[in-house]
Amino acid sequence: MSDRADRHLDAVALGLGKFLRGFDNPSVHTGSPEHFTREARKLMTIAALQVPGQSRAITYAEAAATGYGPPAPAPARAPDSPLALLLLGLTVTGPRAHGARFELPLEPLRKEVAALLRVPVLLFYLQVSDRELFFRELEAIARRDAFPLWPVTAEDGGTPLPCPACGAPMPPDRAGISVRCPACRAGIERVRSLPMVPGAAATVSYEFLRRMVALPLVTQYQEEGTIQPLQTGGPKP
Repeated sequence: MSDRADRHLDAVALGLGKFLRGFDNPSVHTGSPEHFTREARKLMTIAALQVPGQSRAITYAEAAATGYGPPAPAPARAPDSPLALLLLGLTVTGPRAHGARFELPLEPLRKEVAALLRVPVLLFYLQVSDRELFFRELEAIARRDAFPLWPVTAEDGGTPLPCPACGAPMPPDRAGISVRCPACRAGIERVRSLPMVPGAAATVSYEFLRRMVALPLVTQYQEEGTIQPLQTGGPKP
């Protein structure tokens, strides 16, 4: 991948942070832009975009670097959603910028990119003001927006629940590891309460993260790679 394409992908990944509550407020998002970019770039390494006439899928990074993208021209206005940002990101980098054009049909591409935003591979830690209410709110989000959520609270002793998508038995919980159901292959949103502080460790998708940090109950959040001691009674957003 060229340096130009790599820098562009970093900019797209960082742009996803702008849709998170408090991302530019260091008292709320206590991580760093660089570590957030690292986490968001994980989504760009997943082979999720289907090329017409080929049996293989390509990654978002490969599509951006080689000029694959939607047939519609880039919109003049700034993207107003994470999905619009990622679609725009496929139109302004790589060989496409020099005249090459390999079109991916817009509607399948839109669905594939939207699905990419729901792949639970991002690692975050959160401080919350009310742990019990926080987990109830997460379960409400999961029911409303059809996220397969696997909450692990101190109260349940860490006993894993059945797959929230199909009910099959799940493997033992392992902190920091993405979880996929062995039966239905659904990626599981997992949020584990921390025993000594009012917080949680999350292995989640971007879209679940976006909904999660939008809760006023989340007083601070940070990427797994920039963990610092969570401050009890930390600043309110």
